[in-house]
Amino acid sequence: MEDRVQDTTLLKDNKIEKYVLFSNNDELVVSSKKKGIDIKDPATWSADKVTQQVKYEIVKYGPSREKDIVYPLRLIDDSERKFSNNYYYKKLSNGEIVNRKWLIYSVSIDKVFCFCCKLFSNSNSNISTLATEGTNDWKHLSEKLSLHETSRSHIDNAHTWSELKIRICKKATVDHNHQMIIKKEKQHWKDVIQRIIAVIHYLAKHHDAFRGSSDTLYTNNNGKFLGLIEMLGKFDPVIMKHLKRITNNETHVHYLGPRIQNNLIESMAAEVKKEIIIKIKSAKYYAIIMDCTPDVNHEEQLSIIIRIVDMDSNNEITDVEINEYFMDFINIQSTTGLNLSDILISKLKEYQIDLVGCRGQGYDNGANMVGQYSGVQARILNQNPRALFMPCAAHRLNLVLGDTAKSSTIAANFFGTVERLYTLFSASTGRWNIFTSHCHRWTVKRWSETRWESRSNSIKAIRFQLKEIIEALDEIADTSKDCLITSETHSLINEISSFEFLISLCVWHTVLQEINIVSKSLQSPMMNLDISTSLLNGLLVFLEEYRKNGFETAKSEANILAESLSIDAIFKQSRIRKKKKMFDYEANDNPIQDPEYNFKCSYFLVVIDGAIESVTKRFQQTNKFNELFGFLYRIGKLRHVPQTEILKHCMDLVLCLTVNEESDICGDELYQELIICRNIVDESATPIEVLSFLKKTCGGFPNVCIALRILLTIPITSAGAERSFSKLKLIKNYLRNSMSQQRLTGLATLVIEKDLSEKINYETIIQNFAAQKSRKINFI
Repeated sequence: MEDRVQDTTLLKDNKIEKYVLFSNNDELVVSSKKKGIDIKDPATWSADKVTQQVKYEIVKYGPSREKDIVYPLRLIDDSERKFSNNYYYKKLSNGEIVNRKWLIYSVSIDKVFCFCCKLFSNSNSNISTLATEGTNDWKHLSEKLSLHETSRSHIDNAHTWSELKIRICKKATVDHNHQMIIKKEKQHWKDVIQRIIAVIHYLAKHHDAFRGSSDTLYTNNNGKFLGLIEMLGKFDPVIMKHLKRITNNETHVHYLGPRIQNNLIESMAAEVKKEIIIKIKSAKYYAIIMDCTPDVNHEEQLSIIIRIVDMDSNNEITDVEINEYFMDFINIQSTTGLNLSDILISKLKEYQIDLVGCRGQGYDNGANMVGQYSGVQARILNQNPRALFMPCAAHRLNLVLGDTAKSSTIAANFFGTVERLYTLFSASTGRWNIFTSHCHRWTVKRWSETRWESRSNSIKAIRFQLKEIIEALDEIADTSKDCLITSETHSLINEISSFEFLISLCVWHTVLQEINIVSKSLQSPMMNLDISTSLLNGLLVFLEEYRKNGFETAKSEANILAESLSIDAIFKQSRIRKKKKMFDYEANDNPIQDPEYNFKCSYFLVVIDGAIESVTKRFQQTNKFNELFGFLYRIGKLRHVPQTEILKHCMDLVLCLTVNEESDICGDELYQELIICRNIVDESATPIEVLSFLKKTCGGFPNVCIALRILLTIPITSAGAERSFSKLKLIKNYLRNSMSQQRLTGLATLVIEKDLSEKINYETIIQNFAAQKSRKINFI
């Protein structure tokens, strides 16, 4: 299969001449492989490049004269002279003015030419310089023009020019039919490429596979790409004609091979990325989000996301929007902080994005990312101290759950029981069928360390289907012939039928539900410091309140469960263990005798206190940001704050955003603007609402706008990178694990940035594709 793209050839004087025509700003330009030909500039009309087709196009366009041009001065005979528009006209003795339409000026070399002689003159030693290299002898130009326009060669060339122009207008040139065939062929190939791009775009957006086991048309298992082309060939006349040519061996150029697919995917992704980079540069301030994950081929993939505040948003609700844009998947060999920071810096240079504009960093809590001395955030801060680092809040909340689950042996046993339930049912299709016949709402799930929402779902499925699960276990115990399964089933029934398990179930369901709500909210791209702080403070208040009365609430819920299951709502008396005394002066232990109080102290309070401590400890960085940016969260409420305190906050913020005596904002001006702004916005207005309002003041509060843009730019989580990993798993799966890195990145760009890819202009893609790959066939 041949994947070459070819341009049009013309046969002239038994020589093959190649060219590509394209339109730019409504100007027809003719370009060759090595050097372009501008039909407006006669200096580029060399004899070896002006083919018959090009000559037709130049004559059709006609002489070009730019208006209001400033002609450069030249020093001639100790006096400065320049070309003048007066030379375009000749005044006769009777006062009439004759337009020298044949005279044309070259801006690139500051010379004038004879339009018709430049195109149609033959090689002659006596030919005027106006027909060859042009002239800029402004002192004797009038004499030269008079001599030239009365010469026999000029008259003949002008006559040839006039006749050719008339024939072109009447479409009666010698090779008119040939030109019409070329034009028709060009349109055919353009239509073919347009449909191929549409098919590629469709498959890319839906992260579908392109190729099958065969790359040949009308064969089994030739993939979705060729399958869609074959489907279009049943009713679309363009593809129908194209496929007929291929099957009849009328052409070996078909544009259906995998290399052409890669070229078009890269070209489309490049257009999307170009639009993203324009938005980033327009926003000025941006934040970096990075994360790594192994793909299906066990290769480490680094995802780079850039977050900006888009002040020119087309959103129907607000004209200010926070956006996170996918930039790249990079296959890395080392995950050290040094290597990751070097890759990030090199990629920013490749995008032509200045690191100085970075105002935020968002990574997970790995040591290579958040390390104080050699992590990525530390290395970026060394180069740009204003690139403020915020550890991923969602990851930290996930670590809070991990800390809480490991804070008590009873909690560890509880989640072990949850895991055993999932393992028992999922290990056999027969047992799974028994489970689904009893439980119709949710299925049991394992407790995952990485899939955060699975923690809540795994508990919810048991909390509201406990009776059905016990019935399913009883059926398995009665029908199973495996003694190990029967023993495991009876053991699980005893475990989940205990009152302690019921209370644990109620406690964990309540806690995980609240944490899951906060976690999902934090993962939103529109999340900012203001909202995240409110959510985390609300979670902390909930945990403190739940510590006070949560046990009694959980006990009441467990009593209802126990009653529905006919279980005794009593706590089991554990064996009291006496601690061995190592020394005589040690006092005797006074163990808690009440089993309920013992369960509350050794389990409930330990878990809740561990969660409160972990939240407080892991979100210290958020508190630092609150101290710095907190006064901007509700600008309307500053009307109740003393002016001295507002001034102090402004100066602290300026100090943080100042490097080498250069600051993003002026402290005094920010203070003055806030004094006015606090009285004209609502007390409940959020930062993004205030920013949207201030945008309509046409720059009336520049420092407040800059401060709010930086506040909203700082990322709260690295969930954007996690979302890109979801697409990575769909694109590069076990059946497509050999695709190139460029193809992977291109497909990921088209599917992740689907809204931008929908706005791609196929004409631009075709032009770029033709300029890069054209050889014989011209379709522009």
